[in-house]
Amino acid sequence: MFDYSDINRDIVQALRRDQAFQFKHRGKYLQEGRCPECGRRSVWISVDKPILVRCNHRNSCGYEEPVRVIYPELFENLSQRYPATPEDPNATARAYMDHVRHFPAIKVGDWFEQAARPLPGGGYAPVVRFHLWDGCYWDRVINKADEHALGDKAFFKKGFRYAGKAWQPPGQRIEKGDTVFIVEGIFHAIALSLCGYKVLAAFSSNNLPTEVIERCKDREITWRLGYDDDPAGRSMMAKYYDQLQHQGERVEVALTGSGKDWDDLYRLDKLNDDFIEECLYRGRLFTARTIGEKAYHWYCKHRRSYTVLEFGNRLYSVHVGEELSKDLCEAIEDLNQADIEDSEKEKLAVKTIDEALATERGRELFARNLTTNSISNCLPKFLYCEIDKESKEVSYFFDIALPKGREVQVAFSGAHLESPKSFNKALLNQAPGSTFDGTENQLKMLRDRWFDGGVKQVETIGFLGYDKQCQVYVYQDFAYHNGRKLKRNRQGYFTAGKHRIKTSFKSFHLHHNDEFNPDWIGDYYQVFSRLGMVALAFWLGSLFAEQIRAELKVFPFLELTGEHGAGKSTVIEFLWKLCGRDDYEGFDPSKATFAARTRAFSQLSNLPVVLIESDRQTDKAKKGAFDFEELKTAYNGRAIRSTGAFNRGNDTVEPPFRGTIVIAQNDTVDGSPALLSRIVHCHATKAHFSEKTKRLAQRFERATVEEVSGFLPAALRREKAIIAKILEVYPELDTEYAHRGEIHDQRVVKTHAMVSAMVAALPLLFPAISPEQVKDLQHYVYTRAVNRQGRLSADHPEVQKFWDIYDYLNVRLVDDPEAPAIYGPGGKVEAQTLNHSKDPALIAINLIHYKQQCEQAKVDHPDINALKKLLPNSRRHKFLRQGNVKSAIEEGRTRHCWIFENSDAKRGDL
Repeated sequence: MFDYSDINRDIVQALRRDQAFQFKHRGKYLQEGRCPECGRRSVWISVDKPILVRCNHRNSCGYEEPVRVIYPELFENLSQRYPATPEDPNATARAYMDHVRHFPAIKVGDWFEQAARPLPGGGYAPVVRFHLWDGCYWDRVINKADEHALGDKAFFKKGFRYAGKAWQPPGQRIEKGDTVFIVEGIFHAIALSLCGYKVLAAFSSNNLPTEVIERCKDREITWRLGYDDDPAGRSMMAKYYDQLQHQGERVEVALTGSGKDWDDLYRLDKLNDDFIEECLYRGRLFTARTIGEKAYHWYCKHRRSYTVLEFGNRLYSVHVGEELSKDLCEAIEDLNQADIEDSEKEKLAVKTIDEALATERGRELFARNLTTNSISNCLPKFLYCEIDKESKEVSYFFDIALPKGREVQVAFSGAHLESPKSFNKALLNQAPGSTFDGTENQLKMLRDRWFDGGVKQVETIGFLGYDKQCQVYVYQDFAYHNGRKLKRNRQGYFTAGKHRIKTSFKSFHLHHNDEFNPDWIGDYYQVFSRLGMVALAFWLGSLFAEQIRAELKVFPFLELTGEHGAGKSTVIEFLWKLCGRDDYEGFDPSKATFAARTRAFSQLSNLPVVLIESDRQTDKAKKGAFDFEELKTAYNGRAIRSTGAFNRGNDTVEPPFRGTIVIAQNDTVDGSPALLSRIVHCHATKAHFSEKTKRLAQRFERATVEEVSGFLPAALRREKAIIAKILEVYPELDTEYAHRGEIHDQRVVKTHAMVSAMVAALPLLFPAISPEQVKDLQHYVYTRAVNRQGRLSADHPEVQKFWDIYDYLNVRLVDDPEAPAIYGPGGKVEAQTLNHSKDPALIAINLIHYKQQCEQAKVDHPDINALKKLLPNSRRHKFLRQGNVKSAIEEGRTRHCWIFENSDAKRGDL
């Protein structure tokens, strides 16, 4: 027997650290934890045997969850914690069976052995192996990581056929008159066997062990069909029930009714005679041929006169007349007075009303006193309650089953469930042809049935990507948690530990491919050069932006510029394909409304928001116009926009920014030093282009999202390794960049060091990238940091050109007969031709006048509309305001000017 004190210690430490529970340690228990279902401080678990977290309120809540579901990472690699040795070759398998499955090794230790299966990439995966017959076996993979590598968790020996056969616990003997369960899996069978029941494992719901049943034909065996309680299992149990009855066999159906398998129930310590009787009762309801027969079984258990029952995908009201008890009492007297020859068995057995009800006469009397009416032509099955994490709105999700077997999933509001009229209207609107004609009392009975056993709550997010609270990447049809892919259940949500979550976002869909081939990286590097590689590294880092911001508090912006045809659009579209989005580059914020931009910045988490070429004609003064300065708060993951909440109060909505920013346009962004220091700028050129790169580029243009979208799952599977690499390398690069002495702005150092750290993580996905290439790319990022430092000290190139032209044109020699010769030959004097200000400390320029003077002098001037965006950030002469100025050039006229502080006057150059 293993000593599990180390893994138990890890479990207890995880529970004590878990802020969702907030346990208090009291003696041998962790107590007063917050229940994730009912919210009360009523959850507890044993410290010595930390197996199951439970809520004290069993009737009103009933929350129970195994620790192996809450913290699967503690059980994912048992082969490292309990490795097999020559002295103990079954060590890992026994640890798995004993601690994960909780099957005592002292009872099942010789039923299995440890074996290994070869992994596709080399090495072996440890498995628990059960030997069957004819040299065949069944393997169960132990480590979770190996399940993904092998593509499944269980395997039979190749070529094995089990039709008509079954596995049974070694040493089990089926005697005359026995009751034998037939279940699907070996672990299900072990669980029932350990609780004292005889059992067969059929391996699949599609298999009935006819060979065993035939051998036991004359032993009066009662066969209990206990396949999985899911649609497939129920369908096959109904078929086998009819088949065995037709063959003259005694047969019952046992339905767990809880969504859990027999081994799950074993670990919850629920497999006892009372629970089995509940399973058989559910089985009798399931196999009833008529609504009357179903009502009979219900009445035998509950002994109430009125209820609502489902049958044949309809709802029926069931009423049992008050005369039934009187009729049964009379039946008892009649049966006991009958001749033994007529009814010997019934005479000897019937003493109570319950016994009388079980007789044929009792069934006839029940049918005579029974009244049933259809109140709905469909069957609403309550699934879960959906709560929007931001708005807190609640929706109730139902499967509506129609009489012919079709199902549709619908969402109802609380108002829809308030009255029969509103419920009927909601059905008509959302489930075509469905109606509800029941009374207020009947609807209340249904609501109590749906909700009194505890409401399963599912959180919804209104975006795609990473949810920081649950630590889950959520997309429409797949999700990842701690590097593991989560399967969406048939109800449309994902389960990660104690969290149930889904996304309500529908504007676009991300495709994914579980297979990732990184062989294209060499051609990609050749075609798109350093800019493409830095963009790829930034894209990779963006997939973990929330986690990185949690540690480093910020996440940089990336700016990609380049002349027309340099390939930046191809790069961005290909990077989107890597993440499953086809035929997309980005959106133009200057052409979007305020509301559209607000939503665009909130649609994605841990994915880039790409801002493509903005319209240079846009006037910042225009209401709702976009300004890059708005993005500064996104650097820290704070809200970019604030809107009023949709209520009558004073509340505002400020959603945090969860993604990253990529700016892609032909011209560089200009702005304040605070904005520019947040940006890593890369410029695309055609210097490396050739006929070969042109052909290779076409490959990336034609690449389909189905071919390359394995990048996203591959990165998410390596979540911890990639984040660890970035956080490990960043401090070294930050210190190195700062100590070189060429960069003085600490934010520029941090921003570029972070991108360099992302470059260092690329080889984790692309092993072909050499250390020398990583160093080269990091040097390139450093040169961009130096360039950015220089940019912070100087004006935008267009603004520099503006002031150079101003200096060239502003001062002219004009005729002045009274001027002394010192001012120039022929009585000329210097005069300003562009500066309308009479105050020597100011410069006032009318841009239309500026343009006219340039054209007269035949000087190529900057675009005036572009200047309107750039001049407010002028550094050479600080911009003050726009306004009307009495012109010093045109006496008596007033001009609308852009007014700057004359830095030359401050230096004493005048």
